[in-house]
Amino acid sequence: MTKEKQSNNITVKPPVVVVLGHIDHGKTSLLMAIKDFKVLNRESGGITQHVGAYQIEHNDKKITFIDTPGHESFSAIRSRGSKVADIAILVVDAAEGVKKQTKEAISHIKAANLSTIVALNKIDKPDANPDKVKQQLMEEDILVESFGGNVPSINISAKTGKGIPELLDLIQLVAEMEELKCDLTEPAQGTIIESYQDQRRGPTATAIMEKGVLKQGVFIGTDSAIGKTKNLENFLGKDITEAYPGDPIIIVGFEAMPIVGEKFTVYANTAEAQENLKITENNINRLSLATDEDSGDKKYLNLVLKSDAFGSLEAIVEVLKSLPQETIGIRVIRAEVGNINESDVKLAKSADGVVIAFRVKTDKIAEITAQKENTKIYDFELIYTLSQKIRELMERKLVKEKERTDFGKMEVSVIFRTEKNRQIVGGVVTEGEIEKVSNLEIVRAGEVIGHGKIIDLQANKKSFPSIKIGKECAVLYQGSERIKEGDELISFKEEYVREVL
Repeated sequence: MTKEKQSNNITVKPPVVVVLGHIDHGKTSLLMAIKDFKVLNRESGGITQHVGAYQIEHNDKKITFIDTPGHESFSAIRSRGSKVADIAILVVDAAEGVKKQTKEAISHIKAANLSTIVALNKIDKPDANPDKVKQQLMEEDILVESFGGNVPSINISAKTGKGIPELLDLIQLVAEMEELKCDLTEPAQGTIIESYQDQRRGPTATAIMEKGVLKQGVFIGTDSAIGKTKNLENFLGKDITEAYPGDPIIIVGFEAMPIVGEKFTVYANTAEAQENLKITENNINRLSLATDEDSGDKKYLNLVLKSDAFGSLEAIVEVLKSLPQETIGIRVIRAEVGNINESDVKLAKSADGVVIAFRVKTDKIAEITAQKENTKIYDFELIYTLSQKIRELMERKLVKEKERTDFGKMEVSVIFRTEKNRQIVGGVVTEGEIEKVSNLEIVRAGEVIGHGKIIDLQANKKSFPSIKIGKECAVLYQGSERIKEGDELISFKEEYVREVL
């Protein structure tokens, strides 16, 4: 491209900023502080479940923010979010310092080769120690400017608003140094950062514009879906007629839900889109949903997964893959976006599985069918509670083995009383201790001749929970085998113990 063409067609592109960091270090609080982000009230339990994009104006210039989930199960989505960004804000709690997900975020930033700004949050806390955090970051090869490096850092408090205006200034300064430019005459292109099935409008996608100008009514396509832009909306859900590079937008008009992370491109017509794209009959199958393959006699937990959005579905699958499956495997027999229907329940029933519902509803026919077929439907709002339940369901399939624990032994020296199925015998504890309310094994001449239970345990005509080695005691025994003088009695317990995942 010539310089003359650049001057005619190229314009400054608003920076796209991805906010990364450890869970609870204040990423969402930072975004709320930047622009009173009430639109973030979609989250549950403080963990953002979907990748969202939001735009503000500062000094009459636009900045787009991508809010990626902070929970550790969303590593894949977090990584994908960083790939469409220009600048990364690494949020670190100034008191807690660098944590596991901080290190993961740094690896994503380096892989995407993003310009970075370190935001030391919660600087208002009494135990905040920004210099210590900077030292920890140095160990992760993030050298801030005040320590002689080239990574700008700033102390902020999302709670009080301290440092927020300066952070926005810093973002714009870094953007100017990056010389972010775009050519508006190029064919419109962007990246899908979320997709879901809207009950009223059909397949709906959230995207970040990267090139050109996207207009309403044009044909677009990704590797898995094509469509026509029936509706274009900004991040607030307001109708727009055009979208420009850096804008976060909502697209309505895809024939099927595009997969998160795919690029969309504008085409002249549907035929051209179909010719240039690799359309699959069922784009959901493009996700790597299978977490395990059949292997001999191994037991499996069969799952039907239904989720509110592709991003959630991906995150759930990543969680399932992280669960230990050496003894019990996980088999995903269906994974789709949308509410639970009768077909989902019948499929789970046929596979002796369960239905996992994440932020979706169950229709009435499906509820009736589930009750009739005795098929479980588990509803979840948080992915980590879903993970806990899946682990619990897996553990229920583990083989239970009987485990025996010996407490002690005694030698019988006297028989006090013999009744039907009961005896009172006395003797000395020769090993360990004899436990009240335990099982009893009778050994005669080295061979086990019978079993029973200890009903009561006494010494000096008083009951005790246990009698230790070297002490004399009397045992009230219940069992069919008769105890004789000289027998050895073993006090023990048996319980069923499941294998561990």
